[in-house]
Amino acid sequence: MLAAGLPFDEAAISVNEAATGAAGTTGARVVRGGLWKMLANTLPQLYTLVISVAAARYLGASGLGRQSFIAFVEVTAVTLLSANFSVALMRYVGEAVGADRPGAARWLAARILRIEVAAAALGGGALVLAGALGASPPRAWTFAGIAAASGILATVPGAVLTGLQRWRQATIAGLSTGGFGVGATIAVLALGGGITGMFAVEAATTTVTLLWTAWLARGAALRLRAEPTAAPDLGRGALRFAAYSFGGTVLYLIVWRRSEFFFLAHYSTDSEIAFYSIAFAVATGLVRLPAAMGEVVAPAVATLYGAGAHDRIRTGFSRALRLLLLATFPVVAAAAALGPEAIRVIWGPEFGPAKDPFLVLVAASLLTPVTVLSSSLAAGLGRVGVPLVVDSAAAAVDVGVAFALVPDHGALGAAIASACALLVSGVPLTVYAARIAGPVRWEAPRLLRGALISAAGGVVAWLLVDALGGGLGVVLGLICGAGVFASLALLLGFLPREDAEWLESLLGDRAGRFPRKAVLAFAGRPW
Repeated sequence: MLAAGLPFDEAAISVNEAATGAAGTTGARVVRGGLWKMLANTLPQLYTLVISVAAARYLGASGLGRQSFIAFVEVTAVTLLSANFSVALMRYVGEAVGADRPGAARWLAARILRIEVAAAALGGGALVLAGALGASPPRAWTFAGIAAASGILATVPGAVLTGLQRWRQATIAGLSTGGFGVGATIAVLALGGGITGMFAVEAATTTVTLLWTAWLARGAALRLRAEPTAAPDLGRGALRFAAYSFGGTVLYLIVWRRSEFFFLAHYSTDSEIAFYSIAFAVATGLVRLPAAMGEVVAPAVATLYGAGAHDRIRTGFSRALRLLLLATFPVVAAAAALGPEAIRVIWGPEFGPAKDPFLVLVAASLLTPVTVLSSSLAAGLGRVGVPLVVDSAAAAVDVGVAFALVPDHGALGAAIASACALLVSGVPLTVYAARIAGPVRWEAPRLLRGALISAAGGVVAWLLVDALGGGLGVVLGLICGAGVFASLALLLGFLPREDAEWLESLLGDRAGRFPRKAVLAFAGRPW
């Protein structure tokens, strides 16, 4: 995607000629990475949703709320103790390879691994201690601690693979073990294992993921054909980046990772936690598809930055913004129209109160993909100052609104707090990224047309759901809404023609004629 400003024949440099570095960082390669990232985001989210449905049926709202809270604490520990170092490692591995210093990249990975071993002991130990001190159920907290320790360690080989833009290898282990974990978790619930059994399965699958990913990362490092070479300048840069971005990690947890759970746990009930958990998971899961393309930008930008290819960064960012917005419009429209009834049908009438929090979060999620893209651009360029200030303001808003609304409004108050934080974070960060990347061609008329076409499909879907209700209404609403959207998109043009032609050339001959023609068809007639 970052090679969007280049003609396709220039962008499609053979990966065999330059598997790493700026020469290999082409639009085709970054889009392939985005597709793998989509899969990496979508399947785990699907796994989580399937497990939550099973847990809701076997544990009820209160039990699901308790399980969700323990899982949230576990994820918080993993993110707090590993996210800043993994992003720093990913970024500086990309820069080192782009600057033709593969040995330095291997040395840096070993340095970060030593830090994360200590972090894993701290994070996992804290959760085990919580169980020992009486947190309920105690054995669930113990297994969650094991899963947290494995998750923290797994970020190191994952960051190495991502920094080398080996997207498939970075995701394959987690996707495979996660799929097995879904079946095992449902079986454990059916056998009466409860919350403790769920975390026992997770501890086992995360440990296997760690070992598998480490093996893949070791192979990728060996293929660099360079011995580890001490690079104190790279080490200092990575540590400074990690230290400076630690505050950003804390703010990320507040703004993006359901920090409202703490307010719900204190002021409300486990059932309200369950309502908010479902609403948050479904709303954010839907926009993970377009957001995934934004997430792969950071290592690509870092590699191009290390090679001094500033023009390719600048020309690609405009196209990425436009395409992400256009991809998000129909997803959000369909979610708003079908989501509330789908939640009631799938999770059961007991979870109907998740409707209002869900709609609030869906409205806010429109900003999520472009915010992720903007954040990735800033991280790839090593700019962490402004994002830190923006996220500080967003975190303050989140905490303040949650404190004011959660005691009286439960899950709905938590959703409003999260939505306000996303708004405060997303708008300034997008403006900042557009400024540092260079002039952005928004193609505002095309974006407005795309939003209206998506809204038309959403309205049709909602009318059918409202009239029929139940699973039949959801299915027919989806089919008819998609039909209206596709018809209007073909008739009026959904994609800017220049972007459609770029996507068509990106597909190449291997995709076949039909996909290429379909992409061009969605640009409508050349007016």
